Amino acid sequence: MKTNLRPLSAADIPACAALQNAAYLPLYREPAEILASRLTVAPTCCWGAFGGDGGLTAYILSHPWPAAAPPAIGTALGAPPPGDNWFIHDLAIGEAARGLGLGRALVRMAADAALALGLVRGDLIAVQGAGGFWARMGYADPPHLPAPLAAKVAAYGPDARYMTVRLGDLKA
Repeated sequence: MKTNLRPLSAADIPACAALQNAAYLPLYREPAEILASRLTVAPTCCWGAFGGDGGLTAYILSHPWPAAAPPAIGTALGAPPPGDNWFIHDLAIGEAARGLGLGRALVRMAADAALALGLVRGDLIAVQGAGGFWARMGYADPPHLPAPLAAKVAAYGPDARYMTVRLGDLKA
């Protein structure tokens, strides 16, 4: 499958929402305007993979955000406070595009953009059993979660894992 990687644009958000609906359980599905707020906050950190027909096959939405303070599901973002942390909101790979290495490629593109913004560490909440993928990328579970963070992570579902990485250690 021929694939083109490029930064996402506002015109791609409806396709992102459709792919999110196909890839994620209902708990994790968000309206297009929520996804668009991530693109507005950090357009250089949001990338898509497009097939030969131009259709979106995978995407990553990521942005600067304070460490250990992930936004709640369904929260529209405003400007992030200053800091050095990169948060991955969403990585979705369409069924037909799985196994092609697009996840790693999109993470690398977004991470390079994060580094260019001066961000040096990252965090995310792995859901739907994705913790193993993120561990292979260099992410790890911190030894202890403060109670407020543990409660926020629990809202992402029973298998949710808060994971962190130093961007220099990322294996994408």
